[in-house]
Amino acid sequence: MAEALIEVDDLSVTFRSEHGRTLRAVDDVTLRIAEGEVLGLVGESGCGKTTIAKCIAGRVAPSSGVVRFDGRELGLKRATEDRRAIQMVFQDPYSSLNPRMTVRHVLSELLRVHRLVPRADIETRCRELMSLVGLPRGALDGLPSQFSGGQRQRIAIARALTVEPRVIIADEPVSALDVSVQATILRLFEDLRSRLGLTVVFISHNLAVVRHLSDRVAVMYLGRIVEQGDRESVFSDPRHPYTRALLASAPRLHQIELVRPTVEGEPPSPIDIPTGCSFHPRCPRSEEMCTRDRPSLEPVGTRAEHFAACHFRDEKSPEAPEAP
Repeated sequence: MAEALIEVDDLSVTFRSEHGRTLRAVDDVTLRIAEGEVLGLVGESGCGKTTIAKCIAGRVAPSSGVVRFDGRELGLKRATEDRRAIQMVFQDPYSSLNPRMTVRHVLSELLRVHRLVPRADIETRCRELMSLVGLPRGALDGLPSQFSGGQRQRIAIARALTVEPRVIIADEPVSALDVSVQATILRLFEDLRSRLGLTVVFISHNLAVVRHLSDRVAVMYLGRIVEQGDRESVFSDPRHPYTRALLASAPRLHQIELVRPTVEGEPPSPIDIPTGCSFHPRCPRSEEMCTRDRPSLEPVGTRAEHFAACHFRDEKSPEAPEAP
């Protein structure tokens, strides 16, 4: 792997519940993200994906561990340059935009505050940003309520690009959109990555989307990364039972009958995480040691870039699920 632009070391985030108990949202996560790479972060709702993203972006303080950007350790109080360098695109573009501000107002205000272009060039730069995300210059005069969901997401992306970031964290950016619109937004991310050299952290529960866009994939369960590797290794030869279950449950065009899920039940509460491997209550491969010993994220066989947190990581699945 190339030299990391973003380093996350032993990151944990805990919250206190209303009854005084501890909710562990992120549990000892370590990540490396290279410059220009797209990392897909996937897992069920509530597994901690967004919390990690907010820690990287400086919106949530970690309980322990560190986040480094370009070799510098980052905290919540960041220099303006570091705040600009990492931007987020959210799931619901309508709620993330001010309903009373036109697109021109949103973009020009950022350009003025950060002094990114001379005042005389602000209008030209706004038009360039519209063109960059595939919207006509006339969109600058519109309010968020006047646009479709896909157009609003393009506006949210333009807003993130206004401050010239090096990293975009996209948190479920297409899950609220129609399937046909999802494809156009995904193509936009591909185009922006190619043209601007962006590093992207792409959060999703849609495996087909993650496979289409990502270079590497990290699979999360109950606050921990249970499998991580390059896209083809994770999708063609998954080694954690949870990853296999996610792949098996993904819909396919040629699928005629509903497939019985390989994992039963709901995830345990992050307030009461099981001992040992946190996945063992739902795992079809679970044995006694899984209830006692928590597996660490270790390489699969001799592969240097494929890791799984499973006691049976070196056992190849007899029938690896077909990737969506």
